[in-house]
Amino acid sequence: MELSALYSFVESSLHFIEEHPKLTCLILFGWSFLETAFLLGLVLPAEKVLILSSVLVSKGVVSPVSFVLCVSAGTFLGYQLSYFMGDFIGEHYLNRLFSKFGVSEEEFEKVRRFVEKRGEVSLIFGRFIPVVRPTLPVVIGAFEPSYWKFTVYNGIGALLWAVSYLFLGNLIGKLISTIISHKLVSAVVIALTLLLYFLWRNYGKDKKNV
Repeated sequence: MELSALYSFVESSLHFIEEHPKLTCLILFGWSFLETAFLLGLVLPAEKVLILSSVLVSKGVVSPVSFVLCVSAGTFLGYQLSYFMGDFIGEHYLNRLFSKFGVSEEEFEKVRRFVEKRGEVSLIFGRFIPVVRPTLPVVIGAFEPSYWKFTVYNGIGALLWAVSYLFLGNLIGKLISTIISHKLVSAVVIALTLLLYFLWRNYGKDKKNV
């Protein structure tokens, strides 16, 4: 999928959520599932959609229960299918498949070492690592661990992953409210930040090179 098409797909999803908040669950489930099923997360990152939806939760537009259930269900089922995919193709062909998605040997080894060191526990924390998240269940499936143990840890990880976005959305929502209610202070802080960055870009680097 080309970047322009991917961007259009994301923007269409965001626009749909804003206009049809009652159907947000469907979009959240779809994105959470697609990002974690069959390595699609390498080309279909769901962060932008999930973050906007979590902000809408903080504003009371979307139900927090609906958000958690739909996101966790989508990512849980996506991981389950990816596990079977990994079990079917095996580690050797998995490495070749990853290369077609632009995953280097070094990145593949990083994922493999992560899985070998952490085992099924990596299902809880691996979702928080961008490169690892879409590839993790396939890699674990290729190593053929206990399916039932995988399912238990997958359920725990899916729930924590969804809840983490609620906290992030709440934080962003409060930040936006603060900026709106304190426009002058926010403008000054932003201006000073940009000024400091400008000074660092133009003078800080030159001093280091002297």
